Amino acid sequence: MDDAWLEELSFAQRQRLQFIEARLIWDGSVRRGQVCEVFDVTPNHLSRDFRRYRHHHAHSLEYDVEKKAYTRGRNFKPLLASGSAEEYLSLLQAYSISKSTAVVPAMGQVATAESITQPTGSIDPDVLRLMMLALREGRGLSLAYQSLNESDPVPRILWPHTLVFNGDRWHARAFDDRHQAFRDFVLARCIRAEIHSSTAPLAATEDTRWHETETVDVVPARRLSDSQKTVVAKEFGMKVDDGAFVWSAAIRKCLVGYFLYRHRLELGGSASQQIPGQHPYLALKNPELAAAYRFGSD
Repeated sequence: MDDAWLEELSFAQRQRLQFIEARLIWDGSVRRGQVCEVFDVTPNHLSRDFRRYRHHHAHSLEYDVEKKAYTRGRNFKPLLASGSAEEYLSLLQAYSISKSTAVVPAMGQVATAESITQPTGSIDPDVLRLMMLALREGRGLSLAYQSLNESDPVPRILWPHTLVFNGDRWHARAFDDRHQAFRDFVLARCIRAEIHSSTAPLAATEDTRWHETETVDVVPARRLSDSQKTVVAKEFGMKVDDGAFVWSAAIRKCLVGYFLYRHRLELGGSASQQIPGQHPYLALKNPELAAAYRFGSD
């Protein structure tokens, strides 16, 4: 099958066809009216998308007269939608938290789902807008930053180069004039921001802990039975390496501490016995990494 025709599609066409595939994957069928409603196009306009898709991807779609909908054909294989369980469950989680209809189109018929309440930190939209401007144009930001190590906000000049979501909150990786070093700044703690005209003392390419990586190997706790280790390996996507399960991740050095904290591996995790406060089923293959990278270790 020649997929070169996909490169000729406009962004809007790709979005519509991706939507069609996603509905076929997760809902089993798709109606023209559903696509027209989501993308605000006419049935005639949409007919061209269906014809083109079926021409280049023969026997991928079948029309069910009784349902008045397209269903998966014998040769159906998604070209644009990922079809991964993780993609669908991420959308389902987003819907269960927000109850927003914005995620429904890609999901099809929404299953009953619920999520534990998540904290919703308050980021000043003006700060975020200026942060994005600084990132796009390579400029600095003059702001006040409320560190939890100090009682009052302290004026800072930051030159951000990347936004990072650490699993719990957003922060900016930026060069800090106060410490003359690249550091992380929680967006919710940034206040009274203004664009600063001076250029960064160091380019983002000089942020060595951002550009260098550390390979972190996570294994099932040794105290688990073989069957339990297999279940843990499946849950965390571990692969077999040298006869043992391992989740191997290459992580930017400045983010390893967040990884350890999020997965409760700051003390190396559980090995032969459970460690209070640490993950009960995971451990670091190399426990020395915990001492080197956990927060407060430097």
